[in-house]
Amino acid sequence: MKTLILKYAEFTKNIFSRRLSFFRISIASIAACFFSFCLVFGGIYITASRNMAIKQIRFNMERTTNWLNELGLDIAYDNIEFNSLLFSPLVTIDNLQIYNTQGLNTWVLKFKQIKAYPNIFGTQRIRFSSNGGGKFIFNDFISDMTSGDTFLDITSNNGHLGSIMFHSEDINIHDFAKIEKITYFTEALSADNSDTSASIPSFESLFEINNIDINGLLNYPLSSHLTLLYAKANIIGQILPDNSLLTTMESWLKDGGFIEIPNLIVQWEPLTLVGRGSINFNEKLSPTINLNTSSKGILRLLQDLQENNFLESKNVFVANILLSNKAYKLNPEDQEMTISTPISYSDGKIAIENLTIKDFNK
Repeated sequence: MKTLILKYAEFTKNIFSRRLSFFRISIASIAACFFSFCLVFGGIYITASRNMAIKQIRFNMERTTNWLNELGLDIAYDNIEFNSLLFSPLVTIDNLQIYNTQGLNTWVLKFKQIKAYPNIFGTQRIRFSSNGGGKFIFNDFISDMTSGDTFLDITSNNGHLGSIMFHSEDINIHDFAKIEKITYFTEALSADNSDTSASIPSFESLFEINNIDINGLLNYPLSSHLTLLYAKANIIGQILPDNSLLTTMESWLKDGGFIEIPNLIVQWEPLTLVGRGSINFNEKLSPTINLNTSSKGILRLLQDLQENNFLESKNVFVANILLSNKAYKLNPEDQEMTISTPISYSDGKIAIENLTIKDFNK
């Protein structure tokens, strides 16, 4: 009896071992097949996604170039290469140049190399990064330009622009200026497309620039150090992109579009200013800026600019009287007086208290 039980036990053990071995082999085979499927499908998906992204970049580059041409700007490059292979740059552009085609002065921004990489998974984002610095040219002035981390992120949502973010730090334009950081961000706000009311913001934007040191040897009417320039802006009204920037702007303005500025901060020695206001455009797309501001140091700033023959002496004299009557000390220890005053720009003229202090048309 004991011998029979041992034989059955041995038989059961062999059967179980064989089935377990077969099960392990089957699991390994299934896992290998699944991994191979994911690898092949993932490769096809990523390649197809990159090809679609390349197609979209080509289309947007053509549209952007047309828009720049309407603004009196243009771009050029020595070579552009597209690549749909994984881990390679989606786009590589050598010696990209942005320059003006209109105006009395000539300026050019040159970048040695621009590379673009897409997100492999998740958000439809493409990042353009600058490598190797470049040059800044203004008329006969030529300066080498270097920077730290510099990139431009563009995201899309269902075929529409989702957001744009530009960031650059440690910028050095030799013999001209050093900039600690520049940040710009704009994001499309979700809204009911059936509601085209001009009172609804379609985009929200932020712009910030920190610690600019301008070469003191340059003939410049303001102080050589700007500590902070910050602005928040909302684009009110729906923008429907067209191949023509002019047509796009005209449609937007026709529907009552304008730019709201809920927050503005300027710290530019000797001026410290906060304000809010709006930007409207006329039929020639010329901007009209109206700001309600509160500031410290504006009287000293006007005096410095007048001494540099940058402002209209007669109107500045009257503006000084009006502003002095409104000046007060916000805190007892303040060295500069606080003044609340409207500031505007229209038709090439800057005005304070409705007095033109600078006419750029002259």
